[in-house]
Amino acid sequence: MELLPDSSHRSAPRTGLRRVAYWSPVFICMVLFAQVSFLGLRPALCEKKRLAAAQVAMDARHARDLALYDAVAIRLRARSDPIFLERQRRKRLHEPLLAQE
Repeated sequence: MELLPDSSHRSAPRTGLRRVAYWSPVFICMVLFAQVSFLGLRPALCEKKRLAAAQVAMDARHARDLALYDAVAIRLRARSDPIFLERQRRKRLHEPLLAQE
């Protein structure tokens, strides 16, 4: 009995390569999706949460600074008012007299 070379043994690697070539777009898309999911999307979502928390803190700080700015602006405006300055001068003059009584 003589063994003849079977053509199916030769075509097995070719069939495997054809299957790999046929499914390669699906695998490439899966790898790309995994890369975006694990290396791109997750860190971006974590950064979004961190920035949202920082935004809340920054808004509170900004509101506090604006209130402080308004208080300082009112005091500066009062310091440039001659009537206010005269009242302050008179108050300082009369305070020692009131404290003695």
